[in-house]
Amino acid sequence: MKIGKLILGTLFTLSLGMTNFAQDGGNEPNECTRYKAIAGNAYKAKEYEKVTRSYIRAQKECGTLEMVFYNPFIYSVQKSMKNAADDSTKAAYLDTLISVYETAQETHGVQKDWQAYLGYYYMMQGKPGNMKKADDAYRIGIHHEGKDVNKGFLQQYYVNLYNLWVQEQDEKAKSEYKKRIITEYFKLTDYANKGEMGAAVVDFVSVYMDRAVTDCESIVPEIESFMNELPQDVETKKSTVNNFMALLEKQECTSSPVYASLVDTIIAIDPSVGAVLAKAKLLISQGKTSQAIQTFTEAKGMTEDADQKSDIEFEIANAYYKAGSFKSAHNAGLAVSGKNSSKGYEIAAKSVSATTSDCGVSTFERKANYYYAVELAEKSGNSALISSMKSQAPTSSDIFNEDKSVGETVELKCWNKTFTIKTY
Repeated sequence: MKIGKLILGTLFTLSLGMTNFAQDGGNEPNECTRYKAIAGNAYKAKEYEKVTRSYIRAQKECGTLEMVFYNPFIYSVQKSMKNAADDSTKAAYLDTLISVYETAQETHGVQKDWQAYLGYYYMMQGKPGNMKKADDAYRIGIHHEGKDVNKGFLQQYYVNLYNLWVQEQDEKAKSEYKKRIITEYFKLTDYANKGEMGAAVVDFVSVYMDRAVTDCESIVPEIESFMNELPQDVETKKSTVNNFMALLEKQECTSSPVYASLVDTIIAIDPSVGAVLAKAKLLISQGKTSQAIQTFTEAKGMTEDADQKSDIEFEIANAYYKAGSFKSAHNAGLAVSGKNSSKGYEIAAKSVSATTSDCGVSTFERKANYYYAVELAEKSGNSALISSMKSQAPTSSDIFNEDKSVGETVELKCWNKTFTIKTY
């Protein structure tokens, strides 16, 4: 509830308290109407403690209040609480404030604009059972306000949800809290991003998500249970599945059957480049390198985006390298274009290094392959890699033992390259 909504003490509202006489006979207002009028006059004068006392009495005399009176009533209690001289008085006003919220909603139903504030006040009050009350209120209020919600409320809601999960002893209830921790993470970070709340808020929420979801064993069963509850709306379903896939990838759970099921689901509803890439990554996790590379190549043919092509080219080179197909990894590394070209050269250099034991008869000939590895490493710009490759190139002793001299040339038969002999 925004402050502007709290101040509903318009002339109409206040005059209503003074003129809407419910008569018992004669022209005198009854006690219910009289106290409304006193509260209205006090509100005009900004005498918030008097407003609070008068509305409490009016509520008692009237049995209930019309909805139009509750926002100035609530605002006055808030102001009185803020100006309270000591903690005990402040606590008394807080109890009153929560009572006003609850009484109003008993008469007029749930007010979504109030819920985020009510959740905050439940937490401030700190009574037994208030964590669950705050969760119920926050859950309505946070999603009602979305990207416009107070970022402090958003953070407190998620921490409170996490704490409810931690302290829950019943396994079924604990599982339900865990599901909410996962789904709310995606919703809240979306609100934070759209509301431009800053990276600190997203990082804050992520800390508690990471505490709850620590490994595959803690997340896979929860996502499995979600699979039967996926939204029917295609866009929502697609977003949900992609979020779950990203979470499993973060936890390195891509070899799990549930990840495969998610991939199949996303391809069925959205046969896009992203979906095909997910399929390729799944094949990689299953050790099916050839199929994965074919799928990566298929995905590359589906996009015109240069950065995405570069990403796919790097994935292909990396797949070859991890599979031990170093010649293919070398060639694929050289073929990486655009933003990942330096990473491609890294893979090419490492691939040359990985084959040295099979490229040459003598120690010198094998080590001479590092001339090429150094050249590729230098193109990558990776200083640590450059140093590593240079340290394995022929030494003066290696050159002497081969009856060679610095300045002569050596042919690298495995790579069909010729290099000048040197030392680093």
